Amino acid sequence: MYKRAERPRQPPSCHARSILGSALLGIALILLSVACAGQYTTEHLYAIGQTAEIDGWRVTVHSFSVLPADRWHQPTEGHVLCAVELTLENQSERIRFVMHEKQMTLLDGDGRAYAPDRTAALVAARLQQWLVPDGELSIGERARGAAAYQIPSEAQGVRWVFRSSLFPWARSVTFVLGKVAQQ
Repeated sequence: MYKRAERPRQPPSCHARSILGSALLGIALILLSVACAGQYTTEHLYAIGQTAEIDGWRVTVHSFSVLPADRWHQPTEGHVLCAVELTLENQSERIRFVMHEKQMTLLDGDGRAYAPDRTAALVAARLQQWLVPDGELSIGERARGAAAYQIPSEAQGVRWVFRSSLFPWARSVTFVLGKVAQQ
């Protein structure tokens, strides 16, 4: 009885096409950033005691040690608290910021990544007086301290990675630490 009238299809307007193109470009950039975010590649591996220079940072790793637990600060079963003692120096011509939880990662030989751990940082600060290098560094300023982690006690092939900025495509340096040495 009733016949539905259909409108003839019109091609999208020029404005709609530009919006669609911008949206597709944005999605592509997000996917590229996410794909690059988990990659920890570096041209050269450094050892404990060596200094690396990258994008205005001078990074030295002094030691990698297991921290003794106490009755208030215990690691999860099968794990240890450990710390990477380091010095960061801002050699650029501008004030720089460092966020240890975003720029300092510990990797094991299986490729698992470990973020800094608050319990380990408390132990490092209390026992060794090592504070976490974090926040603003003025031109030429140097910060010495430690990034502390909780990792499996049997971890081998441990490496510490410092990313030069918060951007997913930031360059990084890697220090080979070896395996966890129990105290």
